[in-house]
Amino acid sequence: MEVILASRSPRRRELLRKVVKDFKVIPSDIEERSVKEKDPIALAVKIATLKAKDVGERFPESLVIGADTVVVLGERILGKPKDEKEAGDMLRCLSGTEHKVITGLALYRKREEKLLNGYEVTYVRFKDLTSTQIEEYLSTEDYRDKAGSYAVQKVGDKFVEKIRGDYENVVGLPLRKLVELLEEFKENVLSLEIVDIALPHNWGVGRKERFTIFVPDSLIGDRVKVKICKRKKSFAYGKILKIEKKSTYRIFPRCENFGRCGGCAFQNLDYEEQLKIKENYLIKTLEKIGGVNLKNTEVFPIVGSPKIWFYRNKMEFAFGGKGRDLVLGLRERASPLKKYSRKVIPLNRCFIFSEWVNTLFPVFLDFLKMGNFTSYNPFTREGFLRHLVLREAKKTGEVMAILVTKEGEIPNLSCLVEKLLEKCPQLRSFWWVINNQIADVVSYEKKKLIWGRPYIYEVLEELKFRIYPETFFQPNSFAAETLYRRIRDFAELSGKERLLGLYCGSGPIEMFLSSQAKEVMGVDINPVNIKNAEENCQVNGIKNCLFIPGRVEEVLRKMGKKEFDLLILDPPRGGLTPKALKRCLELKIPKLIYTSCNPASLARDLSKFQESGYFLKKLEGIDLFPHTGHLETLTLLEKI
Repeated sequence: MEVILASRSPRRRELLRKVVKDFKVIPSDIEERSVKEKDPIALAVKIATLKAKDVGERFPESLVIGADTVVVLGERILGKPKDEKEAGDMLRCLSGTEHKVITGLALYRKREEKLLNGYEVTYVRFKDLTSTQIEEYLSTEDYRDKAGSYAVQKVGDKFVEKIRGDYENVVGLPLRKLVELLEEFKENVLSLEIVDIALPHNWGVGRKERFTIFVPDSLIGDRVKVKICKRKKSFAYGKILKIEKKSTYRIFPRCENFGRCGGCAFQNLDYEEQLKIKENYLIKTLEKIGGVNLKNTEVFPIVGSPKIWFYRNKMEFAFGGKGRDLVLGLRERASPLKKYSRKVIPLNRCFIFSEWVNTLFPVFLDFLKMGNFTSYNPFTREGFLRHLVLREAKKTGEVMAILVTKEGEIPNLSCLVEKLLEKCPQLRSFWWVINNQIADVVSYEKKKLIWGRPYIYEVLEELKFRIYPETFFQPNSFAAETLYRRIRDFAELSGKERLLGLYCGSGPIEMFLSSQAKEVMGVDINPVNIKNAEENCQVNGIKNCLFIPGRVEEVLRKMGKKEFDLLILDPPRGGLTPKALKRCLELKIPKLIYTSCNPASLARDLSKFQESGYFLKKLEGIDLFPHTGHLETLTLLEKI
């Protein structure tokens, strides 16, 4: 890469040759006297930057070095003298005093819009100068184009009593600082202010000129030194080398494994700030990415979770290691900065799930270690132990444990049951599931009830829900109750309405609304969910709900022109398929409630509904997932 020195100073040219073998000298045309800054460091850095950019605009492929030196006496900034009289005045002021010599540096490359700044400060004490010494020096005209009106290499110990700091800085170019900046520039090292978070990831967002840099594990308000690891056309990924200034929103994470396991993203971020970031992300995604018109929409403030610790009612933990080294935990956190290895981070507590981790993990591990089992490796597809799924009903306290393995034998499971009951009296259900699929997911191909009931009970408001191993149930029982109440508020039912719920799961929304509706129909692709929904209705004595298994697109096609007053949509993260959206629009239902866990797919679908004559009346974010990058969104649309 060609290097250009944007300075006409011979002394800077000589110094630069010590560290850069080949370079060009192209002076900048910047008028230094026109630049105004009260702070001397800011002034020196600003002039150096202007010089570098002035030349860099003409040579976009080159690395341009700009430098500017100022002398500071007290609060007075002494630049270059305009004439001999001003030079004499400066030297008389400096006589017998200590002053600062400040050099600002700027490294700039136009093609990348990359700018790196730095500065050096050196303290110089002058001897008491006589008028004769000053006049003799002025006669040499060495004061010209010199900050403070002197060249230290010319006056030497005739003028200088003591120098504290970098001597070359006083000459005009602090080489140690320059070499440091050149190394940073070469290694793609930048200092960034983090101004946003790129949800749903935990990537801080910094910007240099018009270039966006994603920095995993940084927070809004951090100033970080990062190394650019991956560069794309309009953005890059940076790895934190040092947090130069911590965000005021940073807090100490509870979990010792935070930052390593993939369970949480923001345990180190104040919860109120988490909510603000999620709310901003929701609005930005809907308006800027989806083009959703919110002009006349009633936008409610985001609702926080009633509990932010130990709130999840289900977690899927993975096994790692083998034999005596067997561990239980969560997969490592994925990062764009490294290859994902699916390594299991061992846990002994999980602050977003339950205290039962601390009790149950040792029981399972002690038992399974005796069998000398090996954990399943998703890359080699070898191993036996896959997952331990734990479910805890937060309102009733009942616990379900599900051991997931490949095909094989586990002797003496009755001994394991005894130990589990001894340590966990709240255990109501224990399953063994056989999963031979290649993918690293929990699949209920074959399951065997080892002990207890096939389900556990959870309670939301006055409704009881049976939860089986496969049952989809909102993972935050406390916030789910809030969500369902808000859906009921949005619906404003009179008792005469006919409701259609698509992607109903095990039917909790439909059951919540059933007492205020005439008829409720729910549709879900999973027959296990449908059976579960029907069973829950029987448990609660609900008789006005009908649940139909099948793909939403096919059920609606066969349904014909049946009339409904309210459509409830709760699709998976991908949102509605084009066919499902088309079928929904054909129903021409006057009122529609859409709840989503993915603002991006929600934005896409809302835009289509608005194009088809629906008005987005209400919007509300509800945080079902504290310390993660996810949130639930509730919307109400009405046909215009």
